[in-house]
Amino acid sequence: MNSSPPEPDKSPAERAAVAVALAFAFLTVIPTWPLSRKISDQDVEASRFAFPLVGVVLGLVLAILSGLFERSGIAPPVAAFLLVAATAAVTGGLHLDGLADTADGLFLWGESSRRLTVMRDPHVGSYGVTAVVLCVLGKFVALASLPGSVRGLGLFTALTVSRSLILVSAGRASYARAEGTGRLLINATTPSEALAAAALALLVASLTNHVAGLFATLVALGITLGTTELAKRRLGGVTGDILGALTELSEMSYLVSLSCFF
Repeated sequence: MNSSPPEPDKSPAERAAVAVALAFAFLTVIPTWPLSRKISDQDVEASRFAFPLVGVVLGLVLAILSGLFERSGIAPPVAAFLLVAATAAVTGGLHLDGLADTADGLFLWGESSRRLTVMRDPHVGSYGVTAVVLCVLGKFVALASLPGSVRGLGLFTALTVSRSLILVSAGRASYARAEGTGRLLINATTPSEALAAAALALLVASLTNHVAGLFATLVALGITLGTTELAKRRLGGVTGDILGALTELSEMSYLVSLSCFF
């Protein structure tokens, strides 16, 4: 019986397309085209390089939506609520779920194995609820206080910066579990890639929101590094939940810090 011929290698263009599709699949609920070929570990690892691109696309969409709200004369608090809701909808609440699990795990007493077990529990504890409420409230208040012209640009930068900073955390820690969906991504990211991602975030912020953007990015970067170190001490590394939590925290901290200048 003849065996089927081996699957031909993907071309560079195909690999790039698969990486982008996987990045959107990991970070959003936006449907991507069916992937006709088997996904390899290398495809999953390569998807991390498209994370900042996901932030750019989401940021552009929300910035346009913010501009439409401003032109329509929608009151700033209402516009802020709709923008926060749109952000949660396009990500399917995945990052907020990660934030809740992270808060419950990191602030629980006990060994790292117990913390990791609690983070997989579908029930949300008091720490998780508090973290989600404060994060959503922070984004709402910041967006409501920003002038319309700044709000859209701030949203674009916040989403780009937050998705870039995922690589900063992944490049400074190993995966905390023996196995899991985030293992390939986290273990493949190098410290030099983490440094490049931080530089990219600072560059984008300086070009869009100038001094205020640089300050806001430094705050988000500090929270990313601090949370990563806390996870390393209490969990032995980071997980997908940690990266999702950092996406929310860095996005919120960027917007809150930016609003302090206006």
